[in-house]
Amino acid sequence: MKPKGSERPEDDRGPWFAFGGHPVHAPLSLVAGSIVSMLFTTFAIALNYDLSAQLRFSSSAILEHGQVWRLFSYVLWNPPTISFALELLMLWWFGRELEAYFGRRTFLKLCAGIVLLPAAVAVAAGPFLPTQWIGLPGDFALFVAFATMAPNVLLLFGVSAKWTALIFLSVQLLSYAAAHAWGQLVHSLSAAAFAFGYIRLQQGLWELPQFRLPQLRPRLRVLEAVPVPAATAQVQSKTVHLAVVVDEDASALASIDPLLEKISRNGIGSLSAAERAQLEMAREALLKKESARP
Repeated sequence: MKPKGSERPEDDRGPWFAFGGHPVHAPLSLVAGSIVSMLFTTFAIALNYDLSAQLRFSSSAILEHGQVWRLFSYVLWNPPTISFALELLMLWWFGRELEAYFGRRTFLKLCAGIVLLPAAVAVAAGPFLPTQWIGLPGDFALFVAFATMAPNVLLLFGVSAKWTALIFLSVQLLSYAAAHAWGQLVHSLSAAAFAFGYIRLQQGLWELPQFRLPQLRPRLRVLEAVPVPAATAQVQSKTVHLAVVVDEDASALASIDPLLEKISRNGIGSLSAAERAQLEMAREALLKKESARP
């Protein structure tokens, strides 16, 4: 089955732009932007100018103070860590495969959904479960998308991609639950669910429900009777009369077979008066039919 992006022009699968004569694809562009955010965070921390409080996602700040920029600004604060480097490696590695298969536009929409959808879910659950987080969203969701696209690809120790993704996701969710990190749990689970569902949609295995608005039926309008010319009325009358005659003749001919069968069994004297009249009508219909032949 071809992905939905397979009918797009080839430039959607080629380099996004060229830098210094070198082609740059979308995953590499996102990795470069993430490195810039890491450098920005490093210099801000070194200068004792901590912006994490203003950039972090906070469902309470969005609901109570309308600070909607927090829906996406949390990805700009990334201190240098080994885990962040591994996330960039996953973004580059699995991003290349996803972009090559589905195209650049689909890949970028996937990344945007991984950033925005968990935040929207957390805002919806904010009145019951206030949450906050900061930093580049776990690119583990990209691995879930890759495992959905190619579930049977063998990875570490010969384990398929789908089982590797399921094991890692389960361990991650259990660790969040054990640490009572409900915000990170909501983020990881919703991002992985979006990645799985979005790839299924792009593969054509799922379809979004379609809602149709009820349509008003046009009002019926009574039309005035149109007078029929006399010549046309006579033709219609003759046509109707001919159709009635033909129908009567056909029914009379259809009823002659059981009468003939009865005569062959018991003789003509076994017919009743009604059956004799029916036989006579059939005989006349047969004569009319013979006389009508050219």
